[in-house]
Amino acid sequence: MAVSEQPDIVTLQADVQTLRTDFAKLAADLREIAGSGIARAQTQAQDSADRVWSGVKRQAEQVGHEIEERPVMSALAAFGTGLILGMLLNSRRG
Repeated sequence: MAVSEQPDIVTLQADVQTLRTDFAKLAADLREIAGSGIARAQTQAQDSADRVWSGVKRQAEQVGHEIEERPVMSALAAFGTGLILGMLLNSRRG
């Protein structure tokens, strides 16, 4: 019986070593995938931020042109908005 167990133990040790190697490679692959996923997410977030910033700048320029084209109407609109907000905020206090 001892003679037949010896080859089984050697085979089992070889299988365990193969499993260890496979698990180490799997862990390295998972680290690489996680790292590339984080880099991809950062790139997407930066692209989104750039698009939003471009939209904000475009809107600000458009508002600036509106004010330049109609300064009196813009001043009246700002005054009216401030008056309404002041009345709303003042009514909440009292």
